[in-house]
Amino acid sequence: LANQDNFKKGGRYFKLLFYLNAVTFELRKIKIAPLIPNKFEIEEISDTEIKINVYPFETGFAITFAHPIKRLLMSSSIGYSPIGIKIKNAAHEFDNIPGVLEDVANLIINLKNIRFKLKDSNERAEVSYSFSGNKAICGADLESDEVEVVTPKNYLATVNEDGELEFSLIIRKGIGYVPSEDIRVTALKKEKDFIPMDGYFTPITKADYKIENITIEDNPNMEKIVFHIATDGQTTPKDLFINSLKVMESQLSVFKEIYNQVDSNLLSDE
Repeated sequence: LANQDNFKKGGRYFKLLFYLNAVTFELRKIKIAPLIPNKFEIEEISDTEIKINVYPFETGFAITFAHPIKRLLMSSSIGYSPIGIKIKNAAHEFDNIPGVLEDVANLIINLKNIRFKLKDSNERAEVSYSFSGNKAICGADLESDEVEVVTPKNYLATVNEDGELEFSLIIRKGIGYVPSEDIRVTALKKEKDFIPMDGYFTPITKADYKIENITIEDNPNMEKIVFHIATDGQTTPKDLFINSLKVMESQLSVFKEIYNQVDSNLLSDE
């Protein structure tokens, strides 16, 4: 029995040794080009959240593509944001509003949590609102023919029984973040009676990735990118991911000139 156990252990040892030798051989193979990823999987968690798996990548290649795509998701995703507000009976952002629980500063803070989307592919809209009586105003109350609110439950302000709140918003389409100081001297240069607001355009609420090791053809060092993307509802995460890839392609298009110059030199030499 002891001999049989030793024989079995020896058999497993030689199988393991054979496998390691095979893997080592696979790793040491000479290549003339890196493997091209050909697997793309989308897991839809909800309407505003997805996971994307892309693989297989050679060792070190996954991070080369994953991080720039994350940066582009955060910086180039198109969204909508209020950039200016005009409030009746309020001259500046530190003013109080008669008959309203919130002052102007708190109203603006709450407004930043309400996410808008312009209809009919418009890039700019100016919308006006009027509320009176005892009312708690939420995002759903700001819906109009020009504007859709994708966060209808988010709170804005409370008007007292004898109070009144009248205000106008300028909503713009854009990318990234633009501080109110810049908006004051650019987008609101002609609208002096509007209080400028920080432009939080990006609809991305999460843009993470992780790199996982996977085994392909006995090579355990291949890599897979797992993206985790979520949005505020202005745009689907899949559309934003596609947009980021298009932005990356357009940014890299300048390098095509290298190909054109090389081809031209070859033709001239001939």
